[in-house]
Amino acid sequence: MTVVSIITNILAFIALVFIISYVIYFIYKFFKNKQNQVITALMNPPGPYMQNSGIKCPDYWVNTGIDSNGNYICKNSFNIPSHNPTTGTAAGKCDPERLKFPPIQSGYTWEYNNPNGLTSYTDQEKYDFLNTSVNNSLTRCQWINSCGPSSNVQGIWSGVNDICNNPPTSS
Repeated sequence: MTVVSIITNILAFIALVFIISYVIYFIYKFFKNKQNQVITALMNPPGPYMQNSGIKCPDYWVNTGIDSNGNYICKNSFNIPSHNPTTGTAAGKCDPERLKFPPIQSGYTWEYNNPNGLTSYTDQEKYDFLNTSVNNSLTRCQWINSCGPSSNVQGIWSGVNDICNNPPTSS
Protein backbone atom coordinates (compact mmCIF):
# COMPACT_ATOMS: atom_id res chain seq x y z
CA MET A 1 0.00 0.00 0.00
CA THR A 2 1.19 3.42 -0.76
CA VAL A 3 1.17 6.32 1.65
CA VAL A 4 -1.55 8.04 -0.39
CA SER A 5 -3.91 5.07 -0.16
CA ILE A 6 -3.29 4.77 3.60
CA ILE A 7 -4.10 8.47 4.10
CA THR A 8 -7.17 8.12 1.87
CA ASN A 9 -8.41 5.14 3.91
CA ILE A 10 -7.85 7.00 7.21
CA LEU A 11 -9.71 10.06 5.94
CA ALA A 12 -12.53 7.87 4.60
CA PHE A 13 -12.78 6.15 7.98
CA ILE A 14 -12.89 9.54 9.80
CA ALA A 15 -15.57 10.80 7.40
CA LEU A 16 -17.60 7.61 7.93
CA VAL A 17 -17.38 7.98 11.73
CA PHE A 18 -18.42 11.62 11.42
CA ILE A 19 -21.42 10.78 9.22
CA ILE A 20 -22.56 7.95 11.50
CA SER A 21 -22.19 10.23 14.56
CA TYR A 22 -24.23 12.94 12.86
CA VAL A 23 -26.99 10.48 11.91
CA ILE A 24 -27.13 9.11 15.48
CA TYR A 25 -27.26 12.65 16.88
CA PHE A 26 -30.05 13.60 14.43
CA ILE A 27 -32.08 10.50 15.34
CA TYR A 28 -31.55 11.19 19.07
CA LYS A 29 -32.74 14.81 18.71
CA PHE A 30 -35.74 13.68 16.65
CA PHE A 31 -36.93 11.20 19.28
CA LYS A 32 -36.17 13.59 22.15
CA ASN A 33 -38.32 16.25 20.41
CA LYS A 34 -41.13 13.71 19.87
CA GLN A 35 -40.98 12.76 23.56
CA ASN A 36 -41.24 16.43 24.59
CA GLN A 37 -44.21 16.91 22.26
CA VAL A 38 -46.02 13.93 23.79
CA ILE A 39 -45.36 15.17 27.34
CA THR A 40 -46.50 18.69 26.44
CA ALA A 41 -49.65 17.36 24.76
CA LEU A 42 -50.59 15.43 27.91
CA MET A 43 -50.35 18.49 30.17
CA ASN A 44 -53.69 19.83 31.25
CA PRO A 45 -54.28 22.70 31.23
CA PRO A 46 -51.86 23.32 28.37
CA GLY A 47 -48.94 25.71 28.84
CA PRO A 48 -50.14 28.30 26.28
CA TYR A 49 -53.50 28.55 28.09
CA MET A 50 -51.75 29.05 31.44
CA GLN A 51 -49.41 31.68 29.97
CA ASN A 52 -52.11 33.69 28.23
CA SER A 53 -55.11 33.28 30.49
CA GLY A 54 -55.07 30.62 33.18
CA ILE A 55 -52.42 32.06 35.49
CA LYS A 56 -54.06 35.47 35.64
CA CYS A 57 -57.27 34.69 37.54
CA PRO A 58 -58.99 31.78 39.29
CA ASP A 59 -61.38 29.62 37.30
CA TYR A 60 -64.65 31.40 36.48
CA TRP A 61 -63.21 34.78 37.44
CA VAL A 62 -62.65 37.31 34.64
CA ASN A 63 -59.41 39.16 33.99
CA THR A 64 -60.61 42.75 33.59
CA GLY A 65 -57.21 44.22 32.86
CA ILE A 66 -54.01 45.38 34.47
CA ASP A 67 -53.60 48.01 37.18
CA SER A 68 -51.01 50.81 37.07
CA ASN A 69 -48.42 48.48 38.64
CA GLY A 70 -48.92 45.78 36.01
CA ASN A 71 -50.89 43.44 38.29
CA TYR A 72 -53.77 41.35 36.94
CA ILE A 73 -57.21 42.52 38.10
CA CYS A 74 -59.73 39.71 38.50
CA LYS A 75 -63.48 40.15 38.84
CA ASN A 76 -66.01 37.64 40.12
CA SER A 77 -68.45 38.34 37.26
CA PHE A 78 -70.39 35.12 37.82
CA ASN A 79 -70.85 35.66 41.57
CA ILE A 80 -69.03 32.47 42.57
CA PRO A 81 -69.35 32.07 46.37
CA SER A 82 -66.19 33.01 48.25
CA HIS A 83 -65.60 32.29 51.92
CA ASN A 84 -63.92 35.08 53.87
CA PRO A 85 -62.18 33.63 56.94
CA THR A 86 -62.06 35.61 60.17
CA THR A 87 -58.77 34.09 61.40
CA GLY A 88 -55.42 33.15 59.91
CA THR A 89 -53.27 34.83 57.25
CA ALA A 90 -56.25 35.28 54.90
CA ALA A 91 -58.53 36.85 57.51
CA GLY A 92 -60.59 39.60 55.89
CA LYS A 93 -58.64 39.42 52.60
CA CYS A 94 -60.93 37.16 50.53
CA ASP A 95 -62.71 39.83 48.54
CA PRO A 96 -65.68 38.08 46.89
CA GLU A 97 -65.78 40.61 44.05
CA ARG A 98 -62.25 41.66 43.04
CA LEU A 99 -58.68 40.32 43.35
CA LYS A 100 -55.21 41.37 42.23
CA PHE A 101 -52.32 39.06 41.45
CA PRO A 102 -48.79 39.78 40.21
CA PRO A 103 -47.97 39.11 36.54
CA ILE A 104 -45.47 36.58 35.23
CA GLN A 105 -42.00 38.09 35.38
CA SER A 106 -40.86 39.67 32.12
CA GLY A 107 -38.79 37.27 30.01
CA TYR A 108 -40.28 34.20 31.69
CA THR A 109 -43.03 31.77 30.72
CA TRP A 110 -45.24 29.20 32.39
CA GLU A 111 -44.74 26.92 29.38
CA TYR A 112 -42.02 24.27 29.13
CA ASN A 113 -39.08 24.13 26.71
CA ASN A 114 -38.41 27.90 26.58
CA PRO A 115 -40.82 28.86 23.74
CA ASN A 116 -40.30 32.10 21.83
CA GLY A 117 -36.95 32.69 23.50
CA LEU A 118 -38.54 33.04 26.96
CA THR A 119 -37.16 31.25 30.01
CA SER A 120 -39.41 28.55 31.43
CA TYR A 121 -40.08 28.63 35.16
CA THR A 122 -38.66 25.69 37.07
CA ASP A 123 -41.01 23.82 39.39
CA GLN A 124 -39.55 25.71 42.36
CA GLU A 125 -39.91 29.06 40.57
CA LYS A 126 -43.56 28.26 39.77
CA TYR A 127 -44.22 27.45 43.41
CA ASP A 128 -42.47 30.62 44.57
CA PHE A 129 -44.39 32.70 42.00
CA LEU A 130 -47.71 31.29 43.20
CA ASN A 131 -46.76 32.31 46.74
CA THR A 132 -45.97 35.92 45.80
CA SER A 133 -48.48 38.60 46.73
CA VAL A 134 -49.25 42.17 45.74
CA ASN A 135 -49.28 44.88 48.42
CA ASN A 136 -49.94 42.55 51.35
CA SER A 137 -52.88 40.89 49.58
CA LEU A 138 -53.35 37.15 49.15
CA THR A 139 -51.04 34.94 47.13
CA ARG A 140 -52.58 32.59 44.61
CA CYS A 141 -51.97 29.64 46.96
CA GLN A 142 -53.51 31.47 49.90
CA TRP A 143 -56.57 32.27 47.80
CA ILE A 144 -56.96 28.60 46.80
CA ASN A 145 -56.61 27.35 50.35
CA SER A 146 -58.62 30.05 52.14
CA CYS A 147 -61.21 31.56 49.81
CA GLY A 148 -63.14 28.60 48.42
CA PRO A 149 -66.92 28.60 48.17
CA SER A 150 -67.23 27.63 51.85
CA SER A 151 -65.06 27.01 54.89
CA ASN A 152 -62.51 24.18 54.36
CA VAL A 153 -63.31 23.93 50.63
CA GLN A 154 -60.58 24.97 48.22
CA GLY A 155 -61.05 27.49 45.47
CA ILE A 156 -60.73 26.11 41.95
CA TRP A 157 -57.82 27.23 39.82
CA SER A 158 -56.80 24.74 37.14
CA GLY A 159 -53.06 24.37 36.78
CA VAL A 160 -52.42 26.14 40.08
CA ASN A 161 -54.11 23.90 42.68
CA ASP A 162 -51.72 20.99 42.13
CA ILE A 163 -48.61 23.14 42.44
CA CYS A 164 -49.83 24.89 45.59
CA ASN A 165 -50.82 21.62 47.25
CA ASN A 166 -47.71 19.68 46.19
CA PRO A 167 -44.64 21.88 46.73
CA PRO A 168 -41.53 20.76 44.86
CA THR A 169 -39.10 18.70 46.88
CA SER A 170 -35.61 20.03 47.37
CA SER A 171 -33.02 17.98 45.57
